[in-house]
Parts: sequence; C-alpha cells; structure tokens
Amino acid sequence: MDLMWTDKQQELRRRFARFAREQIAPGGAERDRDETFDAAVWRALADAGFWRVHVPKRLGGDGGDLWDHVAAFEGLAGGADDCAFVLSAAAHAGLLQLLLRWGTEEQRRRFVPGLLAGRLGSTAATEATGGSHVSAIRTTARRAPGGGFLLTGDKSHITNAPLADLMMVVGRVVGIGERDITLFLVDKDQEGVTRGGHESLLGLRGSPLGPITLRDVTVEPDRVLGEVGEGLDVLYWCLAFDRLIYGIVVAAHVEALLPRAVERIREREAFGVPLAEHQYVQEKVVDMQTTIEASRSLAYAAAAALQREDGTNRASLLASCVKLLSADGLVRAALELVQIFGHLGFERGTGIERHLRDAVAFRIAGGTNEMQKKNIFTQVMRAHGGLASGGTTR
Repeated sequence: MDLMWTDKQQELRRRFARFAREQIAPGGAERDRDETFDAAVWRALADAGFWRVHVPKRLGGDGGDLWDHVAAFEGLAGGADDCAFVLSAAAHAGLLQLLLRWGTEEQRRRFVPGLLAGRLGSTAATEATGGSHVSAIRTTARRAPGGGFLLTGDKSHITNAPLADLMMVVGRVVGIGERDITLFLVDKDQEGVTRGGHESLLGLRGSPLGPITLRDVTVEPDRVLGEVGEGLDVLYWCLAFDRLIYGIVVAAHVEALLPRAVERIREREAFGVPLAEHQYVQEKVVDMQTTIEASRSLAYAAAAALQREDGTNRASLLASCVKLLSADGLVRAALELVQIFGHLGFERGTGIERHLRDAVAFRIAGGTNEMQKKNIFTQVMRAHGGLASGGTTR
C-alpha cells in the first residue's frame, strides 16, 4: 500500500525527524550505558507538540488524524537513532489512543491534556504467568462495598511503568461471567499501587520497564475505560495499533541505518575491490531495503483497516503480519550491519552493536513472534471455515 502524503504530513515527518536528530539521538549511547530514561527530553517532545498532532482541538490538540500521527512517528523513529526512547513513546501512544477512541468525554477531558503536556502513560496487561497471552491474566477486580472496584494483581515487564503517571491496567471483574476482562485507569500515587525499578535489560536499556503491584487499589466507576466485561475487544484494537506502530518504527529506523551500511561498503575494500562489488554483501543491503518497504506497506494497510468501524479483525491480522515481518527484518538488518562493519560493528564505542541488542527485543515485545504466528494462523483458519484449538488467543 502506498500513500499520497499531504504537504502538512510531509512537514510533520521532517519536523519531528529534525527534533529527534537534535534532541534524542545525541544522548542515545549514554542512556543505553546508564540505563536511564531522559525525562527532560520527554518533556521537550511534548513541548514540541508531538502528542497534539492527532488530538481534537477541544482537548488541546491540533485536530489531525491517525495518518498525521503516523507521519510524525515516522519522523521521530527515523531521526532518533534510539529504539528504546521511541518504544516508550509507542507505549504512551497506545494509552492516548485508547482514551481518544474508547474513553468517555469526561475521561478525555480529565486525562488527555496531561498526557499531551508531558505526563507519561503506560498500558499494563502482561503478567508473569501469561506473557503474551493477554486473555490469561489473573489480576482481579472485586466490587467495592461503596461502589467501584478493588483491584489486586501483579503486572510484569511493563513499558514505562517505573515512571508512568497514568496506567491502564487490565483486570478481571469477579462474578460477572465469562466475559469479565475490563480496563481500569490507575494513577501512580493511588494507595495500594507499588512499582518496581527499571529492569536491567540486554537492549532497549533507555526505556523504563518494570513491574506493577496492586493490592486492593480503589478504582471508582468513572475510571473504567470502556464497558465492564468488554475489555478484551478494546484490548485487541489496542494491540493491533501497537503492533502496526512497531512496523512504522522498524521501517523508519532501518531506513536511517541504511546509508551507514552503503557508505561502509563503498569505502571498505576486500580482495582489491569495494565491499559493494561482492554479491554476498549486496544481498545484505537488498534485504534491508526489502524490510523497509514491506514493513511500511503492511503497517499502512493495518492502519487503514483499523480506521474502519468493522476493521479490527482485519487490522489484527495485518498488524500481526507486520509485527512478525518487521521484527525478524530488524534483527537481520542489525546483525548484517554488525557484519558489514566487522570488528568495528562488534565494538561498543561505535554504537553499531547497540542496534543489534535493541533489535532482539522486537521479537518479544508487543507479543512474541510465536504469538503473532498463532494469531495469524487462527485468523486464517477462521476465514476458511475452521478454527484451531485455542483460537481466541491474540
């Protein structure tokens, strides 16, 4: 799928690519080394208007649409040279999208302005016992005597959790039947909320990731996002959005890395000729370009499906396809970039190896590659008149 971008969208891409090159990229290696999230850069991103792009004007936004958001995200990912920071932005974007699409008007007016201004958001579904199997969560919500709910559970490996101001927590309402999964909006300072520290990771070390513990956290009825018991349908939409953004990020990131590979194979010689004249090396560049084009096109197709009222199932299929393809493509691209640079690629000081460490996480975060394959297979079977065992998992 190809798009005719408007002048406004082209400018958004250029504007946030420039912001990312100037504000995010210079500190990427330091954030990776020190395992820190730069809150000042995060606030600068908000001040630059990144989150206002696709938000209605009545909520303090610029009144744009999803495609404006995609254009801005492409620019950000292409200029940042830091997948960790960009994936923290993707997690924040997921919460913002949920509020815009599924929140009540009161919830939007209450929470959206803060998320536009620099408050950090998080979506908390994953648990130690379920991993990518979101419908297997054990966090429970019991009806409180005075109304509302008491939320208890443990979330694991949640992006932005150690520093998040507002969290969407997935739980199960006790005693309402099979359809019990519900989404709750929880503030960091509520009684009963405890967050762990920043996990030490192989890659994405500049993105704060950690656990959330909830013990009888009071959640008022107006903090339920969507309808009670209808959370899984909302979550499937959110997962599709999250996964297509991964495709956007991969395409833009690899596109930014490609010139470094091309420059290297032009300048470096082996056996008396530039590396670019060796067929095995040419194949590496071809694969990088193919990853860019395929990831971007599939992500665009998923975004188009997601905008249709009845398009969640189609978007879910396409988003799993792009997540699977782009994650594998990014790992190959990062590995081949190290190979092209040889010893320099393996050396910490050049920064090349960081891209490989970050790339590995893409096969796990946002639903493992195996879970994407399961979702794709399930939807293929459903489309052709048969459903494999366990086919409701996404």
